Amino acid sequence: MQKLSRFIGTWRKLPGPGKLTFVTAAVSLLLIRVGLAVLPFSMFRKVFHWLTQSNANKEMSKAEIDQAVWAVDTAANLLPFELLCLPRALATKYLLRKLAALTLEIGIEINPNKAFEAHAWVERNGTIIIGHWPNTISYKRLWVWE
Repeated sequence: MQKLSRFIGTWRKLPGPGKLTFVTAAVSLLLIRVGLAVLPFSMFRKVFHWLTQSNANKEMSKAEIDQAVWAVDTAANLLPFELLCLPRALATKYLLRKLAALTLEIGIEINPNKAFEAHAWVERNGTIIIGHWPNTISYKRLWVWE
């Protein structure tokens, strides 16, 4: 309940474009969830690539990038189903699709004492935008989805 009231307080303070970013993030997460559930991955990947390709590069301020990440994380936490790292990374990549040098990375945890665990995150010029992990965990990159 405290989380919801904090969200409502933040929502009221958001300017119009921030609210639009949040709604876009929520719709993106829903469509990504449905797409991942019903489409073969190769088909999903083609559709997602088509939707996110952009010839127009746009510079965004750190505040705009942070707002997009906040919108994705907040919407993912409020929606009534589990949205882990991959849908969040995909939604972030979609929202920031006009930002140059943005990559979606997929890796596995390096820990021989643990079962296989994969993780997805988004980077820009080597800096993680969404999908941070604790310093005690290391991931080996398997795939870069540009």
